[in-house]
Amino acid sequence: MDLNLIRTLVDIVDAGNLSEAARRRDVTRSQISKELKNLERQVGATLLRRTTRKLAPTEQGRTLYEHGLRMLAEVESARAAIDRLGQTVRGHVRISIPTGLGEFFVGPRLLDFQRAHPEVSLRVLFSNRVFDLIGTEIDIALRITSEPPLDQVARRICAIRWGLYAAPSYLAGHAPIAEPEDLAACVVLYVPGPERHFMMPMHRGAQRRDLRLKLNLQTEHFPYLRSAVLAGTGIGLLPRYAMTDDVRAGRAVPVLPQWEPEGLGNALYILTMPDRHPSHAAVAVMDYLREVLASMDDGDVPDVPDVPAATPSSAAGS
Repeated sequence: MDLNLIRTLVDIVDAGNLSEAARRRDVTRSQISKELKNLERQVGATLLRRTTRKLAPTEQGRTLYEHGLRMLAEVESARAAIDRLGQTVRGHVRISIPTGLGEFFVGPRLLDFQRAHPEVSLRVLFSNRVFDLIGTEIDIALRITSEPPLDQVARRICAIRWGLYAAPSYLAGHAPIAEPEDLAACVVLYVPGPERHFMMPMHRGAQRRDLRLKLNLQTEHFPYLRSAVLAGTGIGLLPRYAMTDDVRAGRAVPVLPQWEPEGLGNALYILTMPDRHPSHAAVAVMDYLREVLASMDDGDVPDVPDVPAATPSSAAGS
């Protein structure tokens, strides 16, 4: 059997239909259809059947698909082994990165990687909502979570710590914030939830407070959330790596820094599919990301004592 035709079957099953498989391969739908018919003629069996919404493999098609995955993975592994012998890193790697992490930290470092490895082409997707790595054609996904998915290979990179931040202008016009309960009277900025109120656990050593706070601004786009904080809109819950430079420059101030709030996840992971052998290029990207992201000092925000904000009366005279 022609391995290229088997690859076509794998592409169709992964894509769900001929048109999407053709789009991903950048060829015509008629070419994909012709290759499928040639493969069915070679094996003497119908490999796909049409359902209401997509093409699904028959029993014979599923068997050939599973063997095809392993065959293609072995070919890729062989190519990677040859590249390693020649100390060459080449190939195409598709990466999914959360928007905030990508803009604040990972994006510029991927440019450094690409400059160091010009034979590797990168396709970078900035998204907070990629869960199906196969359906979205993703080789590597970076995710901040406390519970990595069980159906994917998760490699922990580093801890992610969160903090509350506000611009000096916002604090200057607000009553002092000395205890977590004082946040109830503040404008709070965070990601969308099912309701306008959300529960935010906060920890200080063995102490824990569970706060029910009203969200005045909600967005999944952390760069916009940071901009809202710096504009003096309110107090934002953000990962520390996103605000380190702003705190150092005095553009933002940690709020209740002795307390640590819980955010969307407590660790950063690299995710890959368990049934796919990563290419040499993908391994090189993962090794590089583990190295540069493990050094992501998200705790490098200065630990300062609680700084009471100026009262409205004193702010008016400043």
